[in-house]
Amino acid sequence: MTAFIGIGSRGGLRSFGGTQFAQVNRWCTTWFKRDLIHFSQALTMRFNGANMVLRLISEDRLLVRMQIFQAGTRIASIAFRIDPQQQRAFLSWTVLTPATQRTGAFKHILQNLLLVLRDCGITRISLVASLSHGGYVWAIYGFVPETAGQWARLAGVLRRKLLAIASELKPAELDAVQKLVASPDRLALRALAGSAIPVRDTTLGKHLLMGTEWKGELDFSDGPSVLIYLKRIGVVP
Repeated sequence: MTAFIGIGSRGGLRSFGGTQFAQVNRWCTTWFKRDLIHFSQALTMRFNGANMVLRLISEDRLLVRMQIFQAGTRIASIAFRIDPQQQRAFLSWTVLTPATQRTGAFKHILQNLLLVLRDCGITRISLVASLSHGGYVWAIYGFVPETAGQWARLAGVLRRKLLAIASELKPAELDAVQKLVASPDRLALRALAGSAIPVRDTTLGKHLLMGTEWKGELDFSDGPSVLIYLKRIGVVP
């Protein structure tokens, strides 16, 4: 019960079909104000092509899974849900192939996604920051824990990781970081993620957040968070 579409930047529409193709096309026309082909093109405009599987979860919620190609080689996969009625999107995963990392492809993916979500009226993106890099990467992209409870849970993890390296920090550095971890304000995560104190061949922020897992969000009404995100994805200098 899905729709599928294969699209290339030069050849245009390569393949399409599926039992829900007509319904997904209507969804795109209703919420995106453009048909499914234009919806797909907007998501792949900076790449050679993509294979996409789309499924209506309900009349107003859409699940998108896509494999992105460049020069005939798969470079990334991404999955997300869009709920225009609630003005929310949930980013399930964004995975780059090892050869694609640090090539700028991640920024292009997020630029395209931002354009589509904006045109669907989305005001908030949610995700689970996890895997080896996610807990750090999404923090430096402007995402913060969804709730005070989520921040408290994450802070507990960071406190334990900080204790393990406390002897490697200067007293003033340790004191400053302990105050951030003890803060009830979830925005303290920004300062922690941005900490450039060198520790164990990396920065303190990266060392603490790598390998963590937390539920995060980017609220488009939060100016500072959005500015961080736009700078990271290269929309603004």
